[in-house]
Amino acid sequence: MARLLLESAGERREIHVTGSVTVGRERTAGVYLDDKTLSREHTKFYTENGKLFVRDLESKNGTYLNGSVIKNTQPLKPGDRVKVGVATFTVVPEAGDALPSVSAPLAAAPRPAAPPAPVKTTVTVTAGPSRPRLGGPHPFAVFVYRIILVAVIVVVTFLSKGFFVSMLRGK
Repeated sequence: MARLLLESAGERREIHVTGSVTVGRERTAGVYLDDKTLSREHTKFYTENGKLFVRDLESKNGTYLNGSVIKNTQPLKPGDRVKVGVATFTVVPEAGDALPSVSAPLAAAPRPAAPPAPVKTTVTVTAGPSRPRLGGPHPFAVFVYRIILVAVIVVVTFLSKGFFVSMLRGK
């Protein structure tokens, strides 16, 4: 089992990687980050034969390993830093692992044109995907408006009946 230290917006969390963990802004991701610069499925951490790997999932803004953008799967070692949007994942050494003597500086992630909104970082596990509400009036309000419209049409028809009859008779 590999361990990652997630640092984002002043928060620190430890993540245990057994198998694979997807990082992204989709709520169904293993590690959900509320960051508009991320893709829905941005990056994947996984273990294979006891070693930890990272892979960019063809994200728009890229994944950075020790300051360099990665294009394919990269092996990770203790002390490596993976930058995804505003979040940084640091590979935490397991008991008995030696710390690296040098760590590379992080490259700045591409900055959006407008200042980014405050980022809330949460690690969540959800029961299943829920469809986002697209907006618009509540269905009950639409029903009430339709009833009112029908009532107005009936009243206008009833009241105008006498007017049209008198017009036809020429009075």
